[in-house]
Amino acid sequence: MFKKISAAGAVALALLFACSNNNPSTEGTENPTSSSSEWSDGVSSSSEGSGGVSSSESSGGEKGKGPVSYYGKLKARKGAAFLDGEKTGSAVQLRGVSFGWTNTDWESARFYTADAVKAMVKDWKAEVVRAAFGSTTSPFTASAAVFGRARVETLADAAIANGVYVIIDWHSHSAQNEVENSKAFFEYMADKYGSYDNVIFEIFNEPTGTAANWAAIKTYAEQIIPVIRAKSSNLILVGTPNYSQQVQNVVGNAINDDNVGYVLHFYSASHSLANWQNNINSALNSGLPIFVTEYGTTNADGGDKNNYNTHNAARTDEWHSFMDSKKISSAAWNVNDKYEGSAFFGIDGASKKFDMASWTDKSKMTASGQYIFDKLNEYYKNVPWK
Repeated sequence: MFKKISAAGAVALALLFACSNNNPSTEGTENPTSSSSEWSDGVSSSSEGSGGVSSSESSGGEKGKGPVSYYGKLKARKGAAFLDGEKTGSAVQLRGVSFGWTNTDWESARFYTADAVKAMVKDWKAEVVRAAFGSTTSPFTASAAVFGRARVETLADAAIANGVYVIIDWHSHSAQNEVENSKAFFEYMADKYGSYDNVIFEIFNEPTGTAANWAAIKTYAEQIIPVIRAKSSNLILVGTPNYSQQVQNVVGNAINDDNVGYVLHFYSASHSLANWQNNINSALNSGLPIFVTEYGTTNADGGDKNNYNTHNAARTDEWHSFMDSKKISSAAWNVNDKYEGSAFFGIDGASKKFDMASWTDKSKMTASGQYIFDKLNEYYKNVPWK
């Protein structure tokens, strides 16, 4: 989300992420190989395998067990602006939700639980969830980094157990200044999750400011991607300039990797499709796959303070129609109860009020939350994998 935050300064982070997996999660991390899901009209737990499919499996898509079992690993189609399923060999469009920042004591942190993921999958019909690792908050201590990492692991494990995709996101506005920390983070995550078809790596959330131009972003990406590729061939998503709004800047200077896509973010009340469509089409026509890893139905500040009531259904419908026509995948911002319009459960005038149980009670949802809930359930009626 468009939020002003200060740079990190945690020299010890690289050492932390180079450690073993012995740091316990405070949010009840599940073993991704301990359970799986069966899809019909909902999701129920079983004890047969991981729910996700390892990258070594390449049989035809299997219906009834979720999108990952059906599509398999996501692959950028060579020379075309599509993401294909490795099992199906056809264009994939995923729709889902982004969780908020992982940072300890922030409103969104308590939503990083297996139960929340299960609710988003079973009740909201999300095909993909996004874990936003808050990389550059202040203060940012070594222990905070460990807790944030553990929350990402909780979300990833739960997504795998429920048979959906998960985006592991370096949620930063200045990642070009955080190269060593980012390397350590993605080395750890790729080592642990790189063999799962469920996993997508997003290495730069929203590049911000003139210093984060495409040349700087590309230089950063070319340092992070080899770290992931040493462990995984999974899809990698790269942010684009000006809060991931300027995908057209990549045209003619794309990253040399066979499985990379480019990030686009929009907030409907602030960003008209009509003003952006030509630039997006320029990228698509150049064969650049686009993934909307974050969008909101509100003002670009997330519907904060005076912009709380800026949910714009009509404009968001326009964006959805456009994404559908281009097979662009998306994740809505955000699973949270902060008192702002884009937080799905932020209705009570103060944060941390949601009971963490009433996931389908629309009286507990903001206008944006209601819209996303209805939209995902409507899309679910026609998904090919169930």
